[in-house]
Amino acid sequence: MHPLKPTAFLSALALCGWAQAQVFTYKDWAVACDNTRHCEAVAYQSEDSASEPVVLWLARDAGPDAPVRVQVDVEQSEDPRQLTLRLGATTLKGLVRGEDLSPAQTRQLLAHLLTGASLTLADGSKRWELSLAGSNAALLKMDDVQGRVGTPGALVRKGKKPEASVLPPLPALKVRAAELPGNGAADQALLKPILKSIAPRDCWDELPDTEEPETSITRVSKTQVLVMRECGRGAYQGGSGLWLANTKPPFAAKRLTLPMPDGEQTEDVMNASLEDARLSSYAKGRGVNDCGTSYDWVWTGKGFALTGATSAPLCRGLAGGGYSLRTYTAELAP
Repeated sequence: MHPLKPTAFLSALALCGWAQAQVFTYKDWAVACDNTRHCEAVAYQSEDSASEPVVLWLARDAGPDAPVRVQVDVEQSEDPRQLTLRLGATTLKGLVRGEDLSPAQTRQLLAHLLTGASLTLADGSKRWELSLAGSNAALLKMDDVQGRVGTPGALVRKGKKPEASVLPPLPALKVRAAELPGNGAADQALLKPILKSIAPRDCWDELPDTEEPETSITRVSKTQVLVMRECGRGAYQGGSGLWLANTKPPFAAKRLTLPMPDGEQTEDVMNASLEDARLSSYAKGRGVNDCGTSYDWVWTGKGFALTGATSAPLCRGLAGGGYSLRTYTAELAP
């Protein structure tokens, strides 16, 4: 089975007025920028730290004078509404897990990131140590992608270039999902003969019928259905293929490909879920609480269009696979 292509470590913006997904890692920090030039960064405890999982997340839209959003989170806290962040001699009190810091707190934190060695988060009885190793490189990469280097609003290398010179946000593609008619009473009976008609049968070589692969059928029009079949299975996840077929013989089932944030196509969807016109995928790394990537598509009537994607390049044991960073977004038309 061909794996999903990851949004890994692309170093240049695409031409033709849009940007490809870009993901970078710098020691204990990771950065991702999407097709609109929106960028996010995340930091954790160092790998050799005794600290339990802790995370610092930053996000910034493209464009002049765009504000920076910052959040902190921990896996467990006895008093999650009373977190305290220590920045050297400065203390920020009353932080709430997963909620934005105030503008004043954000300014204090950003200043410390360039000079400090670590951050300490506490809830009175527990301590978590956030690493700043890689912070300068990560923040500089955000500035570079967004064209902020040398401007007053840069995070790292501030300068006197006019703020108006900062690259503007790029428009997200507008996508309209098709309205599906809903399955009829006889549609389920079509699944077996359509699957039997499919050729080539690479999917069956990876996961034979004797392994009882997961299957589904979804009507997309009066004359066509989407058929999904599991094509490979691991210890904790499986991959599926999709075919568009006619509802009457010859079914002429055609294997579908799906667009990815890096501009490539994939035939396989990991841990697939198809509800109404929305198809979603989540590809895990090695196991529970490990890193992963997620993708969302919608059926447009002609094929699947990508509407969103995220990546967790680092996760450091945080429950749920760490903080996912946005690598692609589209605007869903009403």
